[in-house]
Amino acid sequence: MAILATYRQQCSQLIFRCFVTNTVQQISTHFVHTRARKSPYVGTKNVLRTEVSNEKVPWSLHWPEYKAIEYTASKVLKNPPWADDSDATKIKYFNEIDGKIDRRSYMGKYEVEEKTNRPKNPQGRTGLSGRGLLGRWGPNHAADPIVTRWAKDHKEKVLEIILISRKDSGDLALPGGMVDPGESTSQAVKREFIEEALDSDANRAKHLDKLFRKANSMYKGYIDDPRNTGHRL
Repeated sequence: MAILATYRQQCSQLIFRCFVTNTVQQISTHFVHTRARKSPYVGTKNVLRTEVSNEKVPWSLHWPEYKAIEYTASKVLKNPPWADDSDATKIKYFNEIDGKIDRRSYMGKYEVEEKTNRPKNPQGRTGLSGRGLLGRWGPNHAADPIVTRWAKDHKEKVLEIILISRKDSGDLALPGGMVDPGESTSQAVKREFIEEALDSDANRAKHLDKLFRKANSMYKGYIDDPRNTGHRL
């Protein structure tokens, strides 16, 4: 279900977009993830992360007693087509293109544990190991379209943005999702928008080509997602 939300902005759309871009980039560089450390783990009632204080998040801090809770959702362990094998040692190409799967990170090169061959979350500890709800070891690339317009039926400038109501939590969110193997980010953005905001309505989807041809990339990087673990990002 798509929802058209309105926000009052006393500025031009260009300035608004630049403000959003600069803010997100600044946060991504300096912030300490918080949602990726919350308990219980999203979608569960009893999977509790090991508590990690802000100062103990960086891997560079020596913490020999640290032991993260291991958790991978049962639907991921069934090895569906969108998930990696449970044994990370079977993956040969981290930090590069692996067949049709892009295992590179926008954060740069990430570390891989020597014994387990599991990649380490570049933003630091999360209190949870394994893959949680997401399928890939390491980066799980997602694409989220931000579709806005200036409302024409208001005297003041009112910026409208399309959001969806999530089925799992009821929260408002951007209509995005995971990039499929071999799919470009631009293709994923359009596909996800059609699926989530237009309910896969082919007739309405015909009018989107012009809209997405004018799209600009606003942000590429780490997202503080509650599904994150110490081995997926």
